[in-house]
Amino acid sequence: MGPSKKAQKTKERILKAAIEIFSEKGYSAARTSEIAKKAGVAEGTIFRYFPKKKDLLHEIVLEAIDTFGEIIALSSLKKVVEENKEKSLEEFLKAIVLDRVKIFNNYFNLAKVVFYEMQFHEDVRKMFVDKIAKKAVNLGKEIFGERQEMGDLKDIDLLIAARSFMGMVFIMLIQKQFLPEVSTTNDFEKEIETVIDIFLNGVKKRD
Repeated sequence: MGPSKKAQKTKERILKAAIEIFSEKGYSAARTSEIAKKAGVAEGTIFRYFPKKKDLLHEIVLEAIDTFGEIIALSSLKKVVEENKEKSLEEFLKAIVLDRVKIFNNYFNLAKVVFYEMQFHEDVRKMFVDKIAKKAVNLGKEIFGERQEMGDLKDIDLLIAARSFMGMVFIMLIQKQFLPEVSTTNDFEKEIETVIDIFLNGVKKRD
């Protein structure tokens, strides 16, 4: 028998609080007493669900994998691809980037925890790579392959193309969140269009 609705809601509150605290302070500096206070539960309640702080971190990573794997790597991206497949390559890629921006902003605290902590926890890094990174790159390869068949892309290594494009978008998102001072424009859509233009100069099939 699964957990009761009340127990599940309590667990979700703890996870949400942990994401916020880990995002602010990092895993090592975070205290379970702070998480408990943020979640509105007794500290002992946390250990009823997560015997060790490490278990709490793993649960957050699992939630990130579930969220990113389904919403980002699969469902949402496939939906955007389907809705924009008849558009020009430029508009097609722009729609994908705008969708990634929206999801990254919505799940920023969660992403921040995972990206930061996998630098220090090999098991977290391996989980992320196996369950998210590889899946995302392979999906990107498929998407570029479809556009290549449509005649939009020249004969290139699709895996490298997908990784390169994802890398450019990722760096742009990181700069927007952590280094807004380095941005040369307040028009983010224009920035996206410029990044896409730079990318396509290397991969777009010439007439």
